[in-house]
Amino acid sequence: MAGKDWEIVQEKAFTAWVNSVLDKRGEKIADVGKDLSDGVKLIFFLELISSKKFNKKYDFEPKARINMIQNVALALKFLDEELKIKVQGIGSEDFVDNNKKMILGFLWTLYRKYRIAVISEGDKSSEEGLLLWCKNTTTGYDGVNISSFTKSFRDGLAFLALSHKFDPESFKFQEFESMDPIARLNAAFDFAEKGLGVPKLLEAEEVMRGSTDERSLVLYTSLFFHAYRAKEEKARLESSKNEMANRLAGLENSLESEKVSREQLIKQKDQLNSLLASLESEGAEREKRLRELEAKLDETLKNLELEKLARMELEARLAKTEKDRAILELKLAEAVDEKSRLEQQIEASRVRGAAEAQGLGLLRKNLDTHVHDLLKWQKLTMENSSSSSIDDQIIVEVSGLPFGDQVKHLATKLEAENSAIGKLLHQKEEDLKAQKNKQSKKK
Repeated sequence: MAGKDWEIVQEKAFTAWVNSVLDKRGEKIADVGKDLSDGVKLIFFLELISSKKFNKKYDFEPKARINMIQNVALALKFLDEELKIKVQGIGSEDFVDNNKKMILGFLWTLYRKYRIAVISEGDKSSEEGLLLWCKNTTTGYDGVNISSFTKSFRDGLAFLALSHKFDPESFKFQEFESMDPIARLNAAFDFAEKGLGVPKLLEAEEVMRGSTDERSLVLYTSLFFHAYRAKEEKARLESSKNEMANRLAGLENSLESEKVSREQLIKQKDQLNSLLASLESEGAEREKRLRELEAKLDETLKNLELEKLARMELEARLAKTEKDRAILELKLAEAVDEKSRLEQQIEASRVRGAAEAQGLGLLRKNLDTHVHDLLKWQKLTMENSSSSSIDDQIIVEVSGLPFGDQVKHLATKLEAENSAIGKLLHQKEEDLKAQKNKQSKKK
């Protein structure tokens, strides 16, 4: 396929694609090379395919070239920074100057990102996933064996099988098996355009010869894939609508049979109609809820981890507390034993003190008796004794002393007195012996 033919295929395909997207805002284009030049519809298009809001200020009705260039520049910046898509070799001036080749290359990059890269079948994706989808979809059709884009579609049977599988009632596949490849291809293109809404982008002769560019075949075949997905989505929405309609009809019957008031019936019908209308935005809401649930899950896991750490810390503190408690109980037992020992010592000291007090009393009594005897001896033996009483002297000496010191003093005093008495008695005995001897001599 010549380069010009590839441009024609792209122009048809991308014009249809861009219009299907812009239709959500009531916009459309006629010439993909010119109608994006002011940047306004380009910004609309990028917002819609990415589901992201374009937050930059731009000129909604640019008249001057500089304003158009600024709008396109903002769109390309949005594509680069917000959508993270790098498109090489194209600038704002290419759009403003209607450089169709560069614009088609730009749209091909976006188409691969949002229409081909999203295709997934089994463990394959993008072009490989698309090829596997074609193979799985046409399984069971005679003469159809899809293994590559460049060879497996040349006889028209593959495209016929894809069209027939989409709507088996539209034609009989067997009736076209005996036709020549070009007739089959043209028939398949017609069925695809009328039944699937896939525009006729390829020339049957070029496909049959194998001169069609592989990108054109990939692009055209991807339209079949998305037509199937649109049909499945439509069927799902129709099923949901039918389900809601059935629920609405059942509710109406129930309300009528139960004679519910008109005001309640109108209110519940409005609620169901609102619920039915919300199905169109269900996909975006579901995605938002999933993100919120993931965030909550992450937060829950984080909290669980924190709780685990707190529990481990608490268990460590409890273990330390149990250890401290055991130590305190041991110390308490030791204190109780010490208290018992001290009480025993106090009792023994009290008994010993009582015994010592009793002994000291007897000692004092004996001392008093001995002092009395000393006084008698002193009167008998001492000459020129002091006129003061020995009792008074002793009282003066021990006055002011503690009882224990008084006892010691009296004991010392008693010992000295006993020694003096001994000496005195010995002297008296010697004197008596001398007198006896003297008297004996005189006789």
